[in-house]
Amino acid sequence: MKTTIIVLLALLLSGCSAGPNKVTYPFRANELRIGGNVSVLYNIDEDGRASDIRILSAEPKNYFERSIKQDVSKWHFAKNNPRKDVRLDVEYRLD
Repeated sequence: MKTTIIVLLALLLSGCSAGPNKVTYPFRANELRIGGNVSVLYNIDEDGRASDIRILSAEPKNYFERSIKQDVSKWHFAKNNPRKDVRLDVEYRLD
């Protein structure tokens, strides 16, 4: 079966993304065929980098948190458009 990730609240809400920001399915969760949800808050600095990444909730716990934090930390956004407390809700789903 194909693994898909649905981003419920996309980063493209206001065109703030400067490129393809991707969410990856954690290897262990995929291997165990586990789906779930994660809510994250982060800031975007002047250089367009995500910072202060915080997990608001994750179900089930300890499967998706590290992966989403690593993904968000690699993302790039438009420069000179800092933002605070950007929320992202991700549903990890196996098809």
